[in-house]
Amino acid sequence: MTSSPIHTFNLDNTKPQAVCKGGSRTTANADNFPILKGMALYMLRLDRDGIREPHWHPNAAELSYCINGRALMTIFSPDAGHDTFTVDPGEIVFVPRGYMHHIENISIEETKFVLAFNHENPEDLGITGSVRSVPDRILDTTFNIRSKFFSQFKKKEYSQDILIGARTSFHTSSAAKADYYQKMRNYHKFNLEGIPPQIQTSGGTVALGNANNFPILSGLACYSLNLRPEGIREPHWHPNAAEFDYVIKGRAKMTILSPGGKVDTFEVGAGEIVFIPPAYFHYIENIDAENNTHFVVFFGHERPEDIGISGALSAYSNEVLSAIFGTDPKIFDSLARVQEDVFVVAGGA
Repeated sequence: MTSSPIHTFNLDNTKPQAVCKGGSRTTANADNFPILKGMALYMLRLDRDGIREPHWHPNAAELSYCINGRALMTIFSPDAGHDTFTVDPGEIVFVPRGYMHHIENISIEETKFVLAFNHENPEDLGITGSVRSVPDRILDTTFNIRSKFFSQFKKKEYSQDILIGARTSFHTSSAAKADYYQKMRNYHKFNLEGIPPQIQTSGGTVALGNANNFPILSGLACYSLNLRPEGIREPHWHPNAAEFDYVIKGRAKMTILSPGGKVDTFEVGAGEIVFIPPAYFHYIENIDAENNTHFVVFFGHERPEDIGISGALSAYSNEVLSAIFGTDPKIFDSLARVQEDVFVVAGGA
């Protein structure tokens, strides 16, 4: 078995590129993970009282998955759209390109998100850098304030964002406000782990978060893949989408076949990520004989297409298969023919 630094990256164990009072952010983009094209993945950790400042991404949409903790998010969109809601573990949130949003830890523990983007080098613009880049007189005039209001707190005259800040205190009123927003549904949010998985087999389950059941999605999708002990995600490919996997727990073996016949087989564990370019052939095996392995799988399309080896072989006659494999057609009489892919199968046979 070979390790594959080309396709894999240890997101959890990489030193965060940004460490602030309130949390940290680790990025996997084309600068430090060169195989990436059309996608990037970030890890956001917010300490108690930590706040990811209101910001937006000029060149990318964002799809986030909450791993642990609890957060309050606000998305501000064109025509003064204002959406505020809580986010709990297992929920995903979609933010269209250019929409301003913030993430606020409202739990007593660390809140952790994995964030996917549909660009290999996502750009950031934050509210702090934006305000600092504008002269006080322009801001005072814009807000019709003549008392140099902004000079009271706009101490730094440069346009660098703070990225992550921290509250000085967390009042009970904030907790009550969070409880209020928890009761409100929002079209930006989807409870991926709260739905019955659309795919359930003896090998595992898959919950699909795509534009079919989460209509706001555009350019991104997210699946929750749980492989039972020795379960296998069948060999397959996605014609229209790259795939970006994050391992939440467990350990798996993956194989990726690239054009030109290059085969990469490697193991991944919790905190590691794997990037698979569009239409590359690949499969996943849970190598733990006792425990489930859980992946969050992001795609660079809101409706990722899927072609599996089970359906692919079933689509062709014995004569075609025997001709290309150079064997007797009768050998394929015992090949199970399926009308659709099996998707996830039990291993250990």
